[in-house]
Amino acid sequence: MARFDYDSWQAKLIALELANEVGRGILRELIASPHTASQLSEIMEIPLPTTLFHLQRLESAGLIQSKKALGKRLREVKLYSVPSAEIVIDLGGTTNDEE
Repeated sequence: MARFDYDSWQAKLIALELANEVGRGILRELIASPHTASQLSEIMEIPLPTTLFHLQRLESAGLIQSKKALGKRLREVKLYSVPSAEIVIDLGGTTNDEE
């Protein structure tokens, strides 16, 4: 589970990506299974530079992770995945569990 303070730069970046159709689509695909940027670009029918832009933002925010793997032609590629499908934005204060 990814946990963020609501005033952090990561939470702001997450909000931007969740508000964006492409960001949500990439997350939806990566929750189902890991993909390369090229695979995501093809599946979602969007340009590769657009895909890479959103992947970089999602990875910077801590929502996705990448690892190096061997591609079809035995060349090194980045494989993106979602380590946790849960996101918690901490607004501060107490929760119902703490009362």
